[in-house]
Amino acid sequence: MKNPLYINFLFFIGNLKYYAIILCVPLLSFGQSIKVSAYGFNTDDNKKSVYKAIRNNDTIIIDKQDSEWLVSPLKFRNLENKTIIFEKDVIFRAKPNAYVTTSDCLLKFISCKNINIIGNGALLTMNKEEYVDGEWRMGLSFMGCSNVVVADFTIANSGGDGIYIDGYKALRYSENIRINNVVSTNNKRQGISIISAKDVWVKNSVFTKTKGTLPEAGLDIEPDKDTDVVINVNFEHCSFTNNYHSGIVLGLDNLTDKSEPVSINFIDCYLSMNHDISNRYPKAEIIVSSRPNNPVKGKVTFNNIVVDGSKWGLIYSRKPSDAYHTSFKNLSAINICQQKDNMSVIYLEVPNYFKSSGPIGGFSFENTYVKFDSKSTFFTIRGSSLGTLNGVKDITGHIILEAPNLTEFKRYIKYNPNKNINFDINYTLKN
Repeated sequence: MKNPLYINFLFFIGNLKYYAIILCVPLLSFGQSIKVSAYGFNTDDNKKSVYKAIRNNDTIIIDKQDSEWLVSPLKFRNLENKTIIFEKDVIFRAKPNAYVTTSDCLLKFISCKNINIIGNGALLTMNKEEYVDGEWRMGLSFMGCSNVVVADFTIANSGGDGIYIDGYKALRYSENIRINNVVSTNNKRQGISIISAKDVWVKNSVFTKTKGTLPEAGLDIEPDKDTDVVINVNFEHCSFTNNYHSGIVLGLDNLTDKSEPVSINFIDCYLSMNHDISNRYPKAEIIVSSRPNNPVKGKVTFNNIVVDGSKWGLIYSRKPSDAYHTSFKNLSAINICQQKDNMSVIYLEVPNYFKSSGPIGGFSFENTYVKFDSKSTFFTIRGSSLGTLNGVKDITGHIILEAPNLTEFKRYIKYNPNKNINFDINYTLKN
């Protein structure tokens, strides 16, 4: 019998397209409004029309035409109180051969406030096959922005990330960003990247088929510097599938214990068949990382998560135990470790092979169900020949395993388990 959490989640995925977009009325601005075509529609390039319409009006409607809206790169600075509405079936496409600079984006917003972008199912698309250099031609880019709503789009074929969120100069982070009912597909670098942000809610969205340049993840939360922040970032009812790297990457290596503590939550999310064998990065559905020494503090929670099918394991990490705690509650991972025998569901590796580091750990598991058929291990702990792994610490919980070919629950490589501290996890093996 399949796990009930798995069945309920499949019901959600099958009905994802029926989720309503609920937007708070106060966020929307319906002042002076105009259709962009009033400024002219050109089958070659509509950059000037779109730019003027957005600059000069409160509510801007990108209206359906007989052909696509082709645009050169659009960049907006210091916009405030704008609502941009795309009519149903609009295709808003990057003009071919017009995105010459590697940082050219389809729509880039810098230091903007109170921006609502409503898609009604519109397609924002670029021409990924053109972009042989660079990895920063984003579909939607928000830098140092606040109070932003993005809803009901497909974002495809960018030369970088489908969605990119960061700070800008003195504005260390973007804040109060709401993304709902978005499909981000076939983008070159990431489905979505979060570099520095506070109060982010991403709901009812799909991040899939990322391919082109490393990392190629569905989601990558990866600050650039220790002054960046990742505070109250939430993903709810989202799926991460068929990406060429992991579905979810928490790349928090550039934050330190002097950085503001992180808070990240995943609720009712779904992962499936992430990471391609051609990608040289670690192979797992979820990557959890931080710096080896003096890592950032905080908390990451995964609640009601389903992993349905994977060639690889569930989690890969080199995170020290004194970094942010990571908890899994109501996790169901089935049909994983498909690629070959001698794999591991959870693989923990020494942070530094040449310098003393660790202990690694800081994980808890509650109501966790895992099913696989290969001859594999549950935990692998890899140390180093130089003995630089200073222990495994604070890993707790109970696992329900349906694994007829389980080789061993804990496997140690070049590491003495006598160094373990509070590695208090056990399992029940189902027949």
